[in-house]
Amino acid sequence: MATTETPHIPGYRIERIIGKGAMSTVYQAVQESLDRRVALKVLAPGMAADPTLGKRFVKEGKIIAKLGHPHIVTIYDTGMHQDCSYIAMEYLEGGTLKERIKAGLSPEQAVKVLVQIAQALGYAHRQNCIHRDIKPANILFRDQETAVLSDFGIAKNLEDKTQLTAAGWRIGTPNYMSPEQALGKPLDARCDLYSLGVVFYEMLTGSRPFKGADAFETAILHVKGPIPTLPEPVRRFQPVIDRVLAKTPEARFASAEELARAVQQAATAPAAGNTVVRSRWRWSPWLRAALLAAVLLGLGVLLAWRFWPVTTHAPQPPTPVQPR
Repeated sequence: MATTETPHIPGYRIERIIGKGAMSTVYQAVQESLDRRVALKVLAPGMAADPTLGKRFVKEGKIIAKLGHPHIVTIYDTGMHQDCSYIAMEYLEGGTLKERIKAGLSPEQAVKVLVQIAQALGYAHRQNCIHRDIKPANILFRDQETAVLSDFGIAKNLEDKTQLTAAGWRIGTPNYMSPEQALGKPLDARCDLYSLGVVFYEMLTGSRPFKGADAFETAILHVKGPIPTLPEPVRRFQPVIDRVLAKTPEARFASAEELARAVQQAATAPAAGNTVVRSRWRWSPWLRAALLAAVLLGLGVLLAWRFWPVTTHAPQPPTPVQPR
């Protein structure tokens, strides 16, 4: 089948392409048995001939199928027809986080997205699964408010000892890759937290923290570059960024839940402090009038004391003593 042809998969009516990558194409389709709209991810025919890539594609479907969570995309079906390996999943109409970052996000929106994806990652990590490719293009929206993590194509089940990549092969996207990924070191859940930290920085500022001239230079910046300072309007999140983007996993947050709590605390602490200050000095009109009257009275007394004329009396001669 030529790569330009629309695949034929029994039970599905394909309508249009909604996404395309080097390894697969995602179609909007209808699952005919249920008259349900789905996203149909189909492995590229040239990739299907590679047994390693084929196994990884099948593995993606199995991994997501085990992860039932409100902020993780739902898998409906997976299978193979002739030379087409496919995964049928929930169709998400709200677009991608990449598109929303381009349009601009408020700090409150950025915090909400981070917390939702952190919840998804926390759940996946408790199932011994690390994503390894957290980036805005892989965060979709079910509706205006609900972020959903997708594309577990290079996810790793830590209990699965099967090696589907060559030793030392760097996986992930360089723009969001943790230092240990860039160096080809063993990975744990904290690599996902680092990548989510990069995404959070981008949501807050509109740009990534590390941008090199090419993929190699960008990876080096993740390994050695200093963590940039957030602009003043979102500076309250700097301690979170400093920790989540730490160069070593040990210096980062221990879990996705801990990261989410730290971000929520940073988001709410300034507002709470301002409320306390305002309420402390919120005086009623009569109290302000009384204070002003007291000040004016005190000023009048001071001026009277300073400028009031003082009367002096000349000394009187002593009364003469009459002789007896």
